[in-house]
Amino acid sequence: MSANDSQLLIYGAYGYSGRLVVEAALRRGLQPVVAGRSAIKAAALGRETGLAHRAFALDDAAAARAALQGIAVVLNCAGPFSQTAAPMAEACLAAGAHYLDITGEYPVIEALAGRDRVFAEAGLLVMPSVGADVVPSDCLALHVKQRLPQAQRLELCIRLLDVPSRGTANSFVEALGKPNVVRAGGQLVERSMGADTRRVELGDERVSMIGIPWGDIATAWRSTGIADIAVFMHMAQPGAQAFMALAGRSRAIWQSATMQRLLKRLVQKLPEGPDAAARAAGRAEFLATAIDAAGHTVRSYLCTPEGYALTAETASEIARRVLSGELPPSSAGFRTPSMAFGADFILGFEGVTRRDL
Repeated sequence: MSANDSQLLIYGAYGYSGRLVVEAALRRGLQPVVAGRSAIKAAALGRETGLAHRAFALDDAAAARAALQGIAVVLNCAGPFSQTAAPMAEACLAAGAHYLDITGEYPVIEALAGRDRVFAEAGLLVMPSVGADVVPSDCLALHVKQRLPQAQRLELCIRLLDVPSRGTANSFVEALGKPNVVRAGGQLVERSMGADTRRVELGDERVSMIGIPWGDIATAWRSTGIADIAVFMHMAQPGAQAFMALAGRSRAIWQSATMQRLLKRLVQKLPEGPDAAARAAGRAEFLATAIDAAGHTVRSYLCTPEGYALTAETASEIARRVLSGELPPSSAGFRTPSMAFGADFILGFEGVTRRDL
């Protein structure tokens, strides 16, 4: 693989997750360029951290391409990724930079996977979802596939964020009223929101789950080759699962421009995200179940630090590895985290434990 220089640019660096990623990158000895749409915010963060800064909008293709000159790796932390991923990926192709992001949005991942050939021909890597969405679940999915090589069905149960950031809350708002989506026979298939539920043991607690269209229906399929994949999420807020199911029966209301604007204004009144104490005290849990045609089943459990704290660590470490060329041969094109770094990659982070059940 090749890139044009040895510099990392973090876009959306002054956002909640972006700042955490910048701090983790500095701890790893990196000196990223901090960037975003706002010149004022980018400059302020640059002064605060002593890092170089750049400001550019992604709807100006020429400006974005020019801003990436001298950049080897872009780590996109600016959501919603449904709006930022495609133009940033195109700017990376034009400028000769590897593309990473922290999305958990499956349509974004699918679209970037569709750019596999053009990135490969350019000798560049395109790897979305290098944060808590979906590094731990992607690694766990590959782990159970290795335990049961003939697996035909995969279920992932996740308890990740008790306190969402504004960016995560905005993504939730954008999804209100939309159906659940699963992978069935290798194809993406819509299911009624609320139709699929589970109660599972996570650690020492039995918790309820609702099926959601998480990024793993795009990533785990490519990482494992398993044709049937469903993802279930625990919603910490009381009544959240029932509300999601109800919203699924009134999509037009929740997806209307007026309702979306109203809800997003309300989101701006929320705290920016969990504070340092909450991140330090929190944890995330994952349960992967693989089943083969004969009904043989394997389960593995993963416990990690809190989701935003984990995102900062995994995203900055992957950026460091890509920047330094620590990748397998022929890694150009689309890759998931476990495709590039293996099932045990997640075990290299402090506070992560895995247990086969």
